[in-house]
Amino acid sequence: MPIRRRRRARAQTLIEAITGFAVIIPLALMAIDLTVLVTTSQSNEQWAELAARVAASQSNEQNARLSAEGCLAKAKTSNIVQSVALEGVEYDLGKGQVTIKTKMLVNMPVPFPFLSQVECHASAIQPIVATPAPL
Repeated sequence: MPIRRRRRARAQTLIEAITGFAVIIPLALMAIDLTVLVTTSQSNEQWAELAARVAASQSNEQNARLSAEGCLAKAKTSNIVQSVALEGVEYDLGKGQVTIKTKMLVNMPVPFPFLSQVECHASAIQPIVATPAPL
């Protein structure tokens, strides 16, 4: 009888290990996707802030848009970051601020059926520094 108990215990251990790996592996892959999503979202926020600083040093909305687009064109793309694009520019002289909205397309490194590509949106506000003081 002791031999049978050992076999049952070994089989039970094997089944527990297989079941555990079936749960742990997808969780680890989701953790990789979550890490990439947080990192790229932070990167998008930084690009939006940089584009807003560049746009705030321009004298009108057209120049602000062109300079923000030029700034975002310098963003390096990769297999994960597909693109960084300008969504909108609000150049408000009344409030004395410029608002930049950006969109980053992110390809997940471990694509799941419901999560293969994500859009990260960011906005940044900077005070306009290129307007002359009123006389």
